[in-house]
Amino acid sequence: MTVEISSSMATARIDRRHLRDTELTPLRALGSDVADGMRSWRAWLALAMMDTKHKYRRSVLGPFWITISMFVLILGIGLLYSQLFRMNLREYLPYIALGDIVWIYISTTVQEGCTTFTASENLIRSMRLPATLHVMRLVTRTFVVFLHGAVAYIPFAIYLKIQPELVWFLALPGIFAILLATIPITALFGVMAARFRDLQPAIANFMQLGFFMTPIIWKADMLGPHRWVADFNPLYHFIQLVRDPLMGNVPPDHSYWVVGVFIVLAYLIAIPVLARSRHKISFWV
Repeated sequence: MTVEISSSMATARIDRRHLRDTELTPLRALGSDVADGMRSWRAWLALAMMDTKHKYRRSVLGPFWITISMFVLILGIGLLYSQLFRMNLREYLPYIALGDIVWIYISTTVQEGCTTFTASENLIRSMRLPATLHVMRLVTRTFVVFLHGAVAYIPFAIYLKIQPELVWFLALPGIFAILLATIPITALFGVMAARFRDLQPAIANFMQLGFFMTPIIWKADMLGPHRWVADFNPLYHFIQLVRDPLMGNVPPDHSYWVVGVFIVLAYLIAIPVLARSRHKISFWV
């Protein structure tokens, strides 16, 4: 009897929320969705942690396989390309390590962002939840993976005897900027990929090309008079905001401007798309 009453009350709350939602304009309804989603932070945090644990269930090391694979990748690429580019390993290894860690975080978030809603098909069809919850679930999960991958830099820092500096704290705004940018990108690609399934492999191919087109394993100065190719790449500036401080340098002012403009444009594009499309997501997944 108690279960039936609780179920009826929950259904009534959902119906009232749905009625209120349909009476609002798309933008105001999206604002209500965002507010409900952020209030449900315990839910998306628990789901994100569950996703990470589920991926490595019955594994002895669990998520720390991310750290190990990142360490091996950095070591292999660092040793090889330092010889190919004739660079000092002591200077090149931190450069490639930090670039790889940040790039994989960005690339993973963008590619998995295409599955934001399709991967939660059963949950979306079985109960009415804010779209924001699914977005924050994925953003949180990829950030947790990034933190595990970032640990791989510690052995290199110890081996190379890199001393901590105050300028390292400037990397925190860079990490926050990436986190802030992943929210609209995840929401936008999640909606578009739910409607157009060919988008996900297209994005995967684009990110694979982006790895070689972005100064990660090579330096922008190598382009000489064609350096503008790197400067027009927003992904390069996101990486620089984190990599430069951890290498003892202050990021250039124009990198902050490029990243700031990119984030604003991302929200300006994602907000109207999500506002108009979020009610259709359950039909697309």
